[in-house]
Amino acid sequence: MPVTFVFVHGGFGSPAELAPTVPHLEARGHSVINVDLPSESPEATLEDYADAVVRAMAGATGRRILVAHSAGGATIPLVASRIPVDQMVFAAAILPEPGQSIYDALGPSTADAIMAVSLDNGDGTRSFDFELLATLVPPEQRDAYVAFVQATQRRQGMAAIHQPWPGAALPDAPCAYILCTEDQIIPPDRQRAFAASLGVTPIEITSEHSVFAMNPEALAAILASLAA
Repeated sequence: MPVTFVFVHGGFGSPAELAPTVPHLEARGHSVINVDLPSESPEATLEDYADAVVRAMAGATGRRILVAHSAGGATIPLVASRIPVDQMVFAAAILPEPGQSIYDALGPSTADAIMAVSLDNGDGTRSFDFELLATLVPPEQRDAYVAFVQATQRRQGMAAIHQPWPGAALPDAPCAYILCTEDQIIPPDRQRAFAASLGVTPIEITSEHSVFAMNPEALAAILASLAA
């Protein structure tokens, strides 16, 4: 049965980073809403992000599955607490505890590493230093990776990153976690801990952090199987 997948991008990201997976799901008969969060705004909060997702979903009928990438994991439970959804899927995603910020949920080493490859814009936002970010991938991949991040990454308002997660608890909706085994941004062990907090066994996929772009066909197959 066809499903509407609702994609929610992560910090510093954009819908363009998730777009490569869309045609693979559409080819299977599903629909995709690829949400553009107001994440470039210095003042935007996680509640504002959830508002954007709810607005984007207006008029979507039938089964609806929220799919979060990276820091988008802090947004989709807020959405599911407001409107009915059939499932939440966390793909290499962060899952803060109530009162814990995205920054804190990453853990100090990962959070500090992200700060080290980003620049303070002086207006409440940060942007990735693309050349420094490229040091996270093998040398032979760096030119292609720089081109990719330049096309898909943008400045990130930091209010939402440091905001204590405003949810009281996870909403009562089925969950799944997709773990990227080659992730250099959120370590696989940290992803396993997030999956354990959901009470699920993670589904592993061989991919770097940007799984929607790096391994879109395999990711679409997993998502379609979860919708079956």
